[in-house]
Amino acid sequence: MIDQYGLRNAKPLSRRGVLRGAIAGASTIAGLSAMKLWGTELDDVYQGPLLVTLQLEGGVDVTQLCDPKVNIRGEPKINHWADAAEPEQAGNILYAPIADNAQLFQQFGSEMLVINGVDSQTNSHETGRLYNWTGSNAEGRPSLSALFAASQSPNQPLAYSVFGGVSRTAGLIGYNQFSDLSAARTLVQPYLESWSGNPRRRADDIARAHGMVQSDINRLLANPNLSVRQRQSLLGYTEARASRESLQRLAELIPGEADVMRRDDLNAGGRDLSTNLKQQMQSALLVFKSGLGSAVDLSLGGFDSHEQHDAVSETLLTYFTGALRFFWDYAETLGIAERIVLVIGSDFGRTNFYNDGDGKDHWPIGSYVMMERGAPWGNRVVGLTDELHFGSPINQDTLKADRNGVIITPTHVHKALWDYLGLDTFAADRGLSLPDAERLPLFDPFLSSVS
Repeated sequence: MIDQYGLRNAKPLSRRGVLRGAIAGASTIAGLSAMKLWGTELDDVYQGPLLVTLQLEGGVDVTQLCDPKVNIRGEPKINHWADAAEPEQAGNILYAPIADNAQLFQQFGSEMLVINGVDSQTNSHETGRLYNWTGSNAEGRPSLSALFAASQSPNQPLAYSVFGGVSRTAGLIGYNQFSDLSAARTLVQPYLESWSGNPRRRADDIARAHGMVQSDINRLLANPNLSVRQRQSLLGYTEARASRESLQRLAELIPGEADVMRRDDLNAGGRDLSTNLKQQMQSALLVFKSGLGSAVDLSLGGFDSHEQHDAVSETLLTYFTGALRFFWDYAETLGIAERIVLVIGSDFGRTNFYNDGDGKDHWPIGSYVMMERGAPWGNRVVGLTDELHFGSPINQDTLKADRNGVIITPTHVHKALWDYLGLDTFAADRGLSLPDAERLPLFDPFLSSVS
């Protein structure tokens, strides 16, 4: 019989044996990443553009990040930091002088587009996330990353990988849910000892076993008496085997246990927080390096700071800066940094005042940050808010303040992203559209909402 590692008393498999293995094998491989193979053949190594969304879950206070606000006489206090400091500036970008914001914007500001004054039109986490990552506050539309993956690499087994955050596919493509990339290596390479990385069986034995299984599958597929269900099971098993073979490229890139990023435990004003964002980032970048996918979702939670807001916000924003440095350094090491567009956003913002628990509650006005190496649209801020952090209208052509203009919503941002990423025609061909909204030239390098 053939085992999963090699040969022992090998003999041809019966039709029933292969079919039983086909059904079980297809389920196991699909379960590796909850994926669905949407093409009949796997593509070669994907080498095109890459998209990452980083979802800061809970509602980030952007007045403590990229849309800083000072306190206004006669109004509730917006920020404690503003008692003794003023906003600082890196290039054309103003930022709050807390956490590691100075390092963040000084290092990356030239490759950033900040979009302020985005009105999510909700205080609901669920609706805010849906709106910010699909461009619509109604169900039925794909997330930006799902649309991108379906456009760029639909036949790759890890076309769209989700490490956290909102994922909506609208039936365009399957997505792969990861929790531990090291476990994926064990499932893809079961013939390796996990503690040493050494093979349990000789390479020629493993190859002979695979060859015999495929030979038996081919023989059974040639049988005209197979039922429809049996043929479908065999074909599904064949696809799953092909997918696992391609996943070897990823397995071979995963570093040893000592070099896999671990969870980070944070303490924010007595509140214990834990995140695996850096492991998410490492895993996502290795998927990209393997050439098996084009889009990923990442998430960092904990921003829902209804109590002890400043301690929570500053701790998470400090960590956020360090994680971004890790992300771009690792991407550079892998040689893929120039291909990545990173979109950062949140559910919404936080109130322009503190509550009785020194926290801040939900506020519909937030921001996005776009990043790309060498971006011609970098070092820019578009979108406006007033002194109390209400959204302000802008002219749809010049992006300057205009009392008769429009207030930016996530729909405007997604329309601009669809255009920039070349998704309009692909979406239209599949009957997909965004809600009606003006088309704003957010990525025009010569336009800005601020002087």
